[in-house]
Amino acid sequence: MDTAERTVIDPAHYREVMGHYPTGVAVVTGTVDGEPVGMVVGTFSSVSIDPPLVAFMPQVGSRTWDRLAGADALCVNVLAHDQLALCRTMAVSKPDKFDDVAWSPSATGAPVLADAVAHVHCRTASVMEAGDHWIVLCAVDAMEVTRPATPLLFFQGGYGGFSPTGMAARGDGDLIAAVRLGDRARTQVERLATSLGCEAAALVAVSPDELTTAVSAYGGTATMVEPLGQRIPLIPPIGEAYVAGAAPDVVERWLAKVTPHDPELVACYRKRLDTVAANGVALSMVGPGARADYDRMHDALAEYASGELTPARERAVRSVLAQTRHFFDDVEVLPDETYDVGAVVVPVHGPDGRVAMVLRATQLPTGVPGRVVTGWIDRVRTAARCVERDLATGGGADRASDYRAWYEADFPM
Repeated sequence: MDTAERTVIDPAHYREVMGHYPTGVAVVTGTVDGEPVGMVVGTFSSVSIDPPLVAFMPQVGSRTWDRLAGADALCVNVLAHDQLALCRTMAVSKPDKFDDVAWSPSATGAPVLADAVAHVHCRTASVMEAGDHWIVLCAVDAMEVTRPATPLLFFQGGYGGFSPTGMAARGDGDLIAAVRLGDRARTQVERLATSLGCEAAALVAVSPDELTTAVSAYGGTATMVEPLGQRIPLIPPIGEAYVAGAAPDVVERWLAKVTPHDPELVACYRKRLDTVAANGVALSMVGPGARADYDRMHDALAEYASGELTPARERAVRSVLAQTRHFFDDVEVLPDETYDVGAVVVPVHGPDGRVAMVLRATQLPTGVPGRVVTGWIDRVRTAARCVERDLATGGGADRASDYRAWYEADFPM
């Protein structure tokens, strides 16, 4: 097509369309005549691994770039999701703006901004004019991740964060629906906590990928580990009591998250689900000397619940959870053997026959004989049946129906 025949793109339309593509936010810094200089860019990009090259694109006519172009060394500071105030400070054109931020000089003299996700130390290799912007190609001399947090993004004219794939949006509506349903189990949860001297809770699904603590109570020496509303991932081996006996699509969605996705490992998990479904209970056992590993699992779950995982950290959390599979192996509980039980989890079925929630007892006394463990299991099963009867009648049935309608409207499978 001849240049004269090309359609003229309206600048506002260009910005509106391109605004649907998010960009990261970085601050390029350097030292010029002994003074720190910095500019915010939304065009920072990797270019080449061999040799290591990066690029950013300042606007033609930018006075800040005119100064930075004379710097011997540059530092690209990748901002974190909670550094919007820093971004706004650095975007202002004033000579003393570095007085308001925490920074230190790099080995090459460029300012390094504190608490950024990553720092890329580089120098200008070439500059090419491209319409109303410059393409600045830089050779990388050193680089490091200094804070593995989610990055600050610019999207449709506003700033925000990043929610990794697999983590559901965290709104109020889903928690309200879950808590309303879980409240039907409050009496039984409180009785379990008192009678077993443990932490007891009702967990309800808030998405196909997460449960939440809807109700909890504490007895004996148990203390709060998971606050109300904390998200718990349905990632093997976590959530097996909820998934066991569920519809095939729920089971397959859970099994698809097995790490590593080895057919033999998937088969082991599938067998475990069959056992849990047949027994109506999921037990996790802490073997001798394994308490530190069990605590690592809880730390990983707490990190997941923080909602600020980068994809790399989410993979790390999944890896830790995968390494805890031995806590969930099938165990024959013998009356005179001694056990440390991590958790007793029993599903609660709604009027439609599907799992509505699970009841969980944790922080149980340690070093107890098998006959005591069997008694715990019976207690939690009895509590679950009581909740099922409540859900099948009166207001309980209405609440279960309302929850199911909300869940299927928001998360069609």
